[in-house]
Amino acid sequence: MKNRLPNGLIVAAGLQFIAPLCLPPRLLAGITPMLWALIVVLFSLLGVALLRRRPWARLATEFVQGFNIIVRLLVLLPNVAQRSAADKVTVDVPLLITFTISMLLSAVVLYLVDRPSVQMQMA
Repeated sequence: MKNRLPNGLIVAAGLQFIAPLCLPPRLLAGITPMLWALIVVLFSLLGVALLRRRPWARLATEFVQGFNIIVRLLVLLPNVAQRSAADKVTVDVPLLITFTISMLLSAVVLYLVDRPSVQMQMA
């Protein structure tokens, strides 16, 4: 039974990097190529460790995805609606959309990694 990987683990390993990198285009453009390379290397190592059933990888994935949800909520609430000098409220729609998608994807990855079938395989 330990030979076959659960489908949820494969999906979580492949999709886990999308949620933290789901940002508005103006923020994505500001990331340097060196930082992109570091992000790719770190998430690739975490994905491979998940597929190799390393218990620390499941814990690290839970931490990264949970932290992503918390940070997005803390950044989203004060920044989504801005009041201008003319007392007009504007909503940052790209920020709202990308942060909502990011939090939903993180929740899906957390659900997939926390399933009992995955936990049994990682033990």
